[in-house]
Amino acid sequence: MTAWLKLLPSWLWWLLALVVVAVAQQYRVMDSNRDLVESRLEWSESLRLTAEANADVIRKQQTDRLVLEARLAALDTTSTEKLTHAQTENDRLRREYSAADDERRRLRIEVRVARADAIVSAATGSSSLGDATSVELSAAAGSAVWDIRGGMISDRQKLEYLQEWARAVRAGE
Repeated sequence: MTAWLKLLPSWLWWLLALVVVAVAQQYRVMDSNRDLVESRLEWSESLRLTAEANADVIRKQQTDRLVLEARLAALDTTSTEKLTHAQTENDRLRREYSAADDERRRLRIEVRVARADAIVSAATGSSSLGDATSVELSAAAGSAVWDIRGGMISDRQKLEYLQEWARAVRAGE
């Protein structure tokens, strides 16, 4: 049998060795490709899970944002209604004040005056701390009181609105 092997030309041996090496290399390449495909599948699955988790977070944020927007819209409506009502009441009182006769139009304010402000206290004849007296305002000053009152009402309502807005936004974080 060895004599028969010696009859084969050397180039055939080289060809046979080349085929064996090529088959071995092909096997290694196929094994590497299989590993690469598995790695890509794992990476793809990891990306899918990450995308799903991010989508869940985004959906929750959108839901929270919509709830917050609804709360802020309700707060805005309520505050606007309160402010409108308060301003309407102030305007009604102003019209009533303007339509009153001169005696009723005089705006009297009950004040308490400390001893250091003895000018008003002396007019009432009392000299102790916390004496009560009545101060009468002029017609122009009485009219200005309604403007000041209206501004105070507006400012108070706006401040309450902003505080509630800040609380709602902070709670929505």
